[in-house]
Amino acid sequence: MPSSYRQTLFHILITGLMLLFPMFAQAGDADIESMMAAIEIRLGNEYAKQRAIEDGEDRALLCKYCHGSDGNSLKPDIPNLAGQNAKYLVEQINKFATKERDDFVMSELAEGFSTEDKINVAIFYSSQSVREQTTDKDKVEKGKILYHSACSSCHGIKGYGNQDMARLAGQQMVYTMNVMKTFRDNANNPDARKESGRKSAVMEAASKDLTDEQIETVAAYMAQMQ
Repeated sequence: MPSSYRQTLFHILITGLMLLFPMFAQAGDADIESMMAAIEIRLGNEYAKQRAIEDGEDRALLCKYCHGSDGNSLKPDIPNLAGQNAKYLVEQINKFATKERDDFVMSELAEGFSTEDKINVAIFYSSQSVREQTTDKDKVEKGKILYHSACSSCHGIKGYGNQDMARLAGQQMVYTMNVMKTFRDNANNPDARKESGRKSAVMEAASKDLTDEQIETVAAYMAQMQ
């Protein structure tokens, strides 16, 4: 079979699969496994990926006011989404939509997303590049030791994470500090955990005994990772 013919058939198949996913939004949201499978398909085909990026950029219009036009945050306490793992992103968007993670602004936005929107927005942001950051060299050196002893086993030596774990390389320092302190408070105060918008047994265990200084240094190291 000629390669051009195979490519045409593959594009037809991909397009057909893409057209199936809006049906989930009409019948009720697809489960997270289905959304991750859709992401895998689109990332594996350049045509499908580019279409998802374009549609995701259009749908992320309101997101840009805080997260920036290319996913590089406009505020130090708002996370960068650029370069974040697509499957991790769609899972977090879905958690906001279902109120498993509850934030007034994010939950309102995510509730308005169809399944198709969630997939495309995640792919759009994952395709963007994180801008380089510079932080205090002394803090970076101290944070490097802590990161590689406590964080790299899950988030990777380079901080890229994986489809189940967040990318930390290049993340906003203030945002990272705030999240780690939330996990630490959760671990040490059951009442704080009830009110928290973030819950993770693994992160709570890892953050439980950290001082403010340690959190600051490891956040500084993560921020400058390329």
